[in-house]
Amino acid sequence: MSNLFSSIKKRHFEGPGGIFELLPIAIPMFISSMFDMLMMFIDRLFLSRVGVVHQAAAMSGGISSWMITSFFVGVIGYSSTLIAQYLGANQKHNCVRMVYQALLLAAISYPLALLVHFLVASSPIFDYHSELERTLERRYFWYMGFGCLNAFLRFSFGSFFSGIGKTKMIMVGNIVALFVNLIANWVLIFGHWGFPALGLDGAAIGTILSGLSSALVLVGAFLHYRRKPEWRNDTQRGLEWDKFRKLLRYGLPQGCENVLGMICFVFLVSSFHSYGDDMATATTIVFNWDGFSFHPLLGIQVGVTTLVGRAMGKGDPELAVKTTHSGFKLGLAYAFCMLMLFQIFTTVLVGVFAPESSGLDYTKVREYAVPMLRMAGLYIMTDAVLLIATGALRGAGDTLWCMVIHFLNNLVITLVILTCVHKLEMPPLRVWLYFVICGALSSSTFLVRYKVGRWKKLRIIEHTGA
Repeated sequence: MSNLFSSIKKRHFEGPGGIFELLPIAIPMFISSMFDMLMMFIDRLFLSRVGVVHQAAAMSGGISSWMITSFFVGVIGYSSTLIAQYLGANQKHNCVRMVYQALLLAAISYPLALLVHFLVASSPIFDYHSELERTLERRYFWYMGFGCLNAFLRFSFGSFFSGIGKTKMIMVGNIVALFVNLIANWVLIFGHWGFPALGLDGAAIGTILSGLSSALVLVGAFLHYRRKPEWRNDTQRGLEWDKFRKLLRYGLPQGCENVLGMICFVFLVSSFHSYGDDMATATTIVFNWDGFSFHPLLGIQVGVTTLVGRAMGKGDPELAVKTTHSGFKLGLAYAFCMLMLFQIFTTVLVGVFAPESSGLDYTKVREYAVPMLRMAGLYIMTDAVLLIATGALRGAGDTLWCMVIHFLNNLVITLVILTCVHKLEMPPLRVWLYFVICGALSSSTFLVRYKVGRWKKLRIIEHTGA
């Protein structure tokens, strides 16, 4: 028996590309993602004590803003993969230089992001919702728009640490942000310590303050690392067109993939919100818990992307394959645990955001949310496959095909949902079932692209040591 365990440990856990190499990168990102979700939970949980519509408005307004922001952070964030590849090629000076290119892109992106926020706010995107929800959504939307600079800074500096595999610094930043978010929301939403009760506005301000605190932690950590001899870069801190162009070339498809996914998600959320306030709140509750299961998988994805990028920088695609297989094993094990949680404790999970003793009537909300959450648990396993496969493809630089596949999948899902809701006028639970089935099927397309193996031949950085 001991020989069997020793064989399993050696084959799956030890050595380059094994689970033990993946865990030190994935676990801090896993925890960081959990803290991100906890911050969202705090917002929604506190707002559920303010009013039934408020948490739905915060979700819809926040998602609409993130739809815009996600494009820019997708491009900026690809600097992480380039940094990982430079580290694999033993070009540490280029790792630091890539951070400066990300910062330049962040400075350019902020005014563009505000312009797009203005255009979206002027569109009829919220018009299908109730008057109160529409007013609250637009207000939260603008708070998040002005605060998107925090996200740009977090991704610029955070990409350095994820790229070199020092993800503990990102975790520390998120821990600080969590405490700032908790205190600020408690004070500003309900009105404590002499502050007025701001409700939804308080939640938005708390979110902005928490994002700023995380960004400042990463800025300080980067400045500390930059002083170390092995990372010191005194030759170039401005624009380097060759590196900036690489960031745009491989980052733009990732940014487009992000925003296309968010557009699909916004249409989905808006479609379910059109069934009324109860369904809007039920959808918010289900996506809160769906995010709880989904976001930690992003931590594993970051670990896979980083190690695949490092392996490709070394010119070793077989090591990248082994790393990806370790990611599949770890991701599927976690996803199975979440699947069991959602099936066994469904009523308890829904009750966190729809309490019977809150003084508000959540009866209809619970009737929708319980079966929706059970169905959502069915595609968690395929989410794991999708995230790990795309993480490997991005780490190798195959971002264009990721974008194309993502676009086609989301186009089909969006058309199916819009047709079911607005054309066929199906009941909401049946539409939700179709969404779950479509989401599960879409994951297989990324697995096919990964198995084809063309990503193994990609080379996206120079190997001159310059």
